[in-house]
Amino acid sequence: MLRERTIKIHEKEYLSDALKREGFAALPTNCVINKVLPGLGATYCELTSPRKSIIIEPNVPVIVDKAKKHKHTLAVHKGVMVQHITDFLEKNGKHHYKILTTPESFQKVKEAMEALQIDMYSECFMLFDECEKLVQDVDYRDTIREPMNDFFLFESKAMVSATPIVANDERFVNHGFRMLRIEPAYQYKKKMQLITTNNICESLSELLGRLRLNNRSRVCIFVNSIDTIDSLFIDIPDIQNSYTFCSEEGTFKLWKAGKRKKSTMIDELMPFNFFTSRFFSAVDIMSDVAPHVIMISDMYGAPQSAIDPKTEAIQIYGRFRKGVRSFTHICSIRPSLDYKSEKEIDSWLEGAGKVYNSWKQSLKSTSNDGERTLLREAMLNNSYLPYLDDKGNPDPFLIANLYEAEKVKSLYTYPSNLYEAYKSSHFFDVDIAQEQHLFSDDDRLALHRQRTRKGRFAVLLMRFEALEKLRMNPAEKSQKKYQHLLSRLISSKEDRTLYECYEKMGSSYIREKIDFNLKAMERSIDKVNDNIIKNSGPMRKSIHRLFDESTLYSKGEITAILTQAYKRKGLFVNKSISSTEIKRWYDIETVRGHGFDKIKLLKKRY
Repeated sequence: MLRERTIKIHEKEYLSDALKREGFAALPTNCVINKVLPGLGATYCELTSPRKSIIIEPNVPVIVDKAKKHKHTLAVHKGVMVQHITDFLEKNGKHHYKILTTPESFQKVKEAMEALQIDMYSECFMLFDECEKLVQDVDYRDTIREPMNDFFLFESKAMVSATPIVANDERFVNHGFRMLRIEPAYQYKKKMQLITTNNICESLSELLGRLRLNNRSRVCIFVNSIDTIDSLFIDIPDIQNSYTFCSEEGTFKLWKAGKRKKSTMIDELMPFNFFTSRFFSAVDIMSDVAPHVIMISDMYGAPQSAIDPKTEAIQIYGRFRKGVRSFTHICSIRPSLDYKSEKEIDSWLEGAGKVYNSWKQSLKSTSNDGERTLLREAMLNNSYLPYLDDKGNPDPFLIANLYEAEKVKSLYTYPSNLYEAYKSSHFFDVDIAQEQHLFSDDDRLALHRQRTRKGRFAVLLMRFEALEKLRMNPAEKSQKKYQHLLSRLISSKEDRTLYECYEKMGSSYIREKIDFNLKAMERSIDKVNDNIIKNSGPMRKSIHRLFDESTLYSKGEITAILTQAYKRKGLFVNKSISSTEIKRWYDIETVRGHGFDKIKLLKKRY
């Protein structure tokens, strides 16, 4: 644990104001600065400080946005070459230049400095912004920690975040780091609604209905899963024209899924906007209209979309400098979610470390080729390896990530866990609601995961059967719910055919008689529909007008007259019609003659 010092900040003050009152001309060195509140201007403070700085930001959009607003500032990211950096340094060497870079591009900054023989460790202040990302993202973004070895070599350095997570790295202690907490001296809690649900799609749809949106409304939805975003597009027609802001990989995935509107940079907000994790922190999202902000955690379709109440939720709220109209977290709860407690992780790491170290020791002490081969195979393929650095030592950031990830997973096993986590963040005033829908996330996803027509039909048919109770309930509320859920299920002409056949012939017929065959369904529907039309009052009147009871008709005449009558009513006629069909509308008698039979119409049927 780092030693902590607290300084107060007053309402409408920026971080620079609070620091100056405490005697700091700029961000102090060897500190992890806990802003507590987003939007206090920590990065701005460094961008305007009278010194040369290297500022590491976790994602490109932040860098590009901030570099546009300040002189003598360079944004370094993918596509920016070392030569661009050296040109910038030569041009701005006499100024208090600022270099904003992603962790992955920091190496290019280092190469440029070395090429110009600049000692960046003494000449520049290094700031790592949104430092919790070092822990939260390192499991899938190993390169985010690449600057850390250089970070501790800088004479002046600091980390900053409104939600810092500090890894148990001994270098923090060795360099005398302390935690500087910026404590607001005013009430700052934000109202939010927490909705735990068994179906995130239905809860989102119902929430959008309650918000009473109009043409000027803006809705910003944060969810860290492209697959979940695309499934919501499929299930909720109202958001088809949404814009998705995500990484380049995400834009390609959305393009493959259906050429959705997407961008890696925020330009202008649309009525509905989706944001993935690269926009969870640091990026300022400007809107003339205070938006409705919705966070979604899809624990059945995408467990990685779990949002941490104490970090990510706070950061998301902080993206909107002009405030929000409403703030809601919709999440599925998954009691069966497997996670490790802190004690279990302690024990596992201790045991795994002992075994791994014994392998290392055995490798050093043996010259037997067989022993060495098997030991190396074991050391290169085991579940402890993901928590080691490239030298084979425990990596404090990867280990901290394990603790954080398991702690967040545990929150999504019970609604009370998540609610308590929000309360203990001290940032939110939480109103919790629990929603249960007829179909769960598992049901919804089971439909999306079908890859064959028959598989989809089988799942849909079970859903139609589950809706029967609502369908048979005459209450207006039940009927509205039935129509709403039915419209969710039927998304194509084929789905409509299945439902029509289910209504007319029943589920047993579809399963057992025709085995979900689409053509057989269409024929069955046509046959039923034909019978309905043929038995209708208008058809009966039409037939009665076409025939004369005083006339004897041949079978061919009856067939010809019926064929024309059917065609006039829109019935499909693809073969000869039997003359016996006249029995639908008349009692008849066969009159036998010399060489031919005639049909006599006795009495009209009604």
